Amino acid sequence: MKNKLIFISFFIVLSIIGYLYWSTLQEQIELPSKQWSRSIPGDSIEGNFSKLQSLPEENGYTISLLDFKKLVVLSCDNDMKCEENRTIESLNTYKDSWSNQTDSYFIRDGTLIHSNVSSGEIEIANNVVNFSKTGDTLVYWTEDHNIVVLNSPLSSEKQQFKFDEPVSYATSLENQIFIVTENKEEELYTLYNLADGVSQLFQFNISSQDILSSIHIFQQTEDSYTLVLDKKIIAGGSSTKIIESATFDLSLNQSPTFTKLSFIESQTGLKLKNIQFPSFYQGQHGPLITFSSTFYDQFGEKVSKIFVANFTGNTIQANAVTKPGSRYERSVLLNEQTVAYFKMKGANRYLQYSSSDEVIKQDTNRIMEGDYKAASYALLTKFFNGFLLILFSFAWIIPTLLVSYGSMFLLDKMKFARTYQTAFIVHLIALLSLQMYFLYRFTSIENIVNSIPFITENWHFALLLIISSILSAVPLFILRYKISEDNFNTCVLYTTFMNLGILFLLIGPYII
Repeated sequence: MKNKLIFISFFIVLSIIGYLYWSTLQEQIELPSKQWSRSIPGDSIEGNFSKLQSLPEENGYTISLLDFKKLVVLSCDNDMKCEENRTIESLNTYKDSWSNQTDSYFIRDGTLIHSNVSSGEIEIANNVVNFSKTGDTLVYWTEDHNIVVLNSPLSSEKQQFKFDEPVSYATSLENQIFIVTENKEEELYTLYNLADGVSQLFQFNISSQDILSSIHIFQQTEDSYTLVLDKKIIAGGSSTKIIESATFDLSLNQSPTFTKLSFIESQTGLKLKNIQFPSFYQGQHGPLITFSSTFYDQFGEKVSKIFVANFTGNTIQANAVTKPGSRYERSVLLNEQTVAYFKMKGANRYLQYSSSDEVIKQDTNRIMEGDYKAASYALLTKFFNGFLLILFSFAWIIPTLLVSYGSMFLLDKMKFARTYQTAFIVHLIALLSLQMYFLYRFTSIENIVNSIPFITENWHFALLLIISSILSAVPLFILRYKISEDNFNTCVLYTTFMNLGILFLLIGPYII
């Protein structure tokens, strides 16, 4: 009889574990959103990379991975099968760089250098602060506030412009070249256009207490452009990230209005905060933005995700590209359907990507290599949360045992005919009642319900407790145990700890 009881108990426990593993595996293969596939490894290279850049090629992409010591250039096909093309050492990693399959531009010791895989390195200019390259147009600026424009990077013909303030940003869009200068004393920035000489478009202020992380300019329509400021506001010992934008044209001395952008996750409606590393891509139907955000989800859990959205209006409705569980950053759009980013693991970062292509989404919305192992690790990690439930269980176990043995003592004193059978039923009722009281009284049931994947309502949680109580006593009834003075203690302790084991599996992983 004892062996049968152990067998049935193990069968119930293993059945619950199997169901939980299946549920965790379904979470593992679920897409981050309806629009994007799961994360796919891009290559086997790992490192402490700080920047990710991409450039479209005829048959794929050139992807540049920049760490604090070197530049790693990858050649990737349209299916994101990547091979290491070359590595460039000893460059200024805090300055911009540019690479395609054969050429690279970077700054080393203040010198702007062009490197070709066949001809080697050629020095373009000295005392260079930074540069920008788009297509065949190379724009660089020097320490004496000169801007130099080369329509062909190795051409001897160049345009040169002199500014009174230091240049902080430059870019070229189609036939337009935009320059932003900074006057630190007056906390004043000025935007110029160099298409037909130096034309001042407008000025804007940024307080010295604000840190300007990045500037972006892209084209909205044929005659309309957007300036985006990525700022960190420091006040009262804390910092807040905000993204502001202003629309402008090519007329002189404008007064555009800057608007603070709001970011919303489309699926949940949650407001996204701490927007990091925004990157823009000019799509066929307008600009797209990708960024990373670390925020608290609807369950109160801190998560980090990559998002992609159409850049329209002051409220950006963004779709998640990655799922909770790991940290991701430095996303860039390779095209309208593919976004690449870093997955962080300790000090290292790995290149991964996601796609909105329907075929790739369907291909990743299934069990893939490594999913069984990942689901096992995830479930094992969740089980550690259950130890908190075990500690908390003393709150109802001790009162339950007092009620059970107290009722047995009173019924025995009263010479009740079915003392032990009745006391055992009282024990089951007291166990369930006290569980409900303490769990509903001292825990956040809403958060627990939201965390458990197989229930959705608060009353489902109560039903779960009832099912746990029934399952803890089912083996005794299957084996037709007759509750008597000889086995009363065994039955009480068995149902108490069998119930706790079932709760450890069903509720424990999600209690925090």
